Amino acid sequence: MSSGFYELLGVTPSADSAAIRAAFQETVAQVVRKIRAAEARQSDTAPLQARRAAVAEAFGVLSDPTRRRLYDRFIELSAGQLPTDLDDLWRVAGPSMVPPAASAALEVVRTLTTLRVGEGLGEPDLEATPELDLEPTSPADVVERAEVPPPAAAPVHSATPRPRAAATPAVPIDRSLPVAEMSRLLDVYGPTGAYLVALREARRLDIEGLSGATRIASRFIGAMETENWGALPGATFVRGYLRMILRALEAPCAADEVEDLVEGYMARFHRARG
Repeated sequence: MSSGFYELLGVTPSADSAAIRAAFQETVAQVVRKIRAAEARQSDTAPLQARRAAVAEAFGVLSDPTRRRLYDRFIELSAGQLPTDLDDLWRVAGPSMVPPAASAALEVVRTLTTLRVGEGLGEPDLEATPELDLEPTSPADVVERAEVPPPAAAPVHSATPRPRAAATPAVPIDRSLPVAEMSRLLDVYGPTGAYLVALREARRLDIEGLSGATRIASRFIGAMETENWGALPGATFVRGYLRMILRALEAPCAADEVEDLVEGYMARFHRARG
């Protein structure tokens, strides 16, 4: 079976993240030049637009470590003979479908507990069940089992209002990159998650910084950037999040271009989610 996404970007399966990003940028730039030439000739650009979308999808998978690991395992399994029995299939494919951290945690639990983790427990054996220690084991009880004093009388509130806490300062936006170069990012990446990554990195913000500036959960920002559509909420929320992100990053686009960008991104969302 072909390497698919790797071949689309012109890299080998052993390429690191920097090589994948460089190959993606070069490939997209080539496709964009062909699209512009086709538009100048008034030719059909649909195949080229589809190729640009496929390249963006390939980058979205290969730039995400978890999705890339699953994709690599899928390619590996597809090259051989897959078991027809479901239990045998899970024994072969299961380890690669579970994140390594979760597998390690499961092994720790298996080591530290007498419960049969991951196995069917069946009917409980009441005679073999150890008695539970119902004595309190909080740190305060361990240090000293002292008598709890009666609650103090409620303080009398003064009429003087408490000062409000200072508002969290906004994350500074780096505006050192020329507007012309910022505008070029949309031509290179199109209305994709990769464009959101490039725009954020051009502003020298990490995902946590952007989350603080927009009050959008970092997991949703990461899912939008990698186009992990299944991890996102409904379309109404995604559309609102996208506008907030573009506004926070001060996307160098006219109002109508911003709307085109939003509609283009949402079109990819709806195609993936159905």
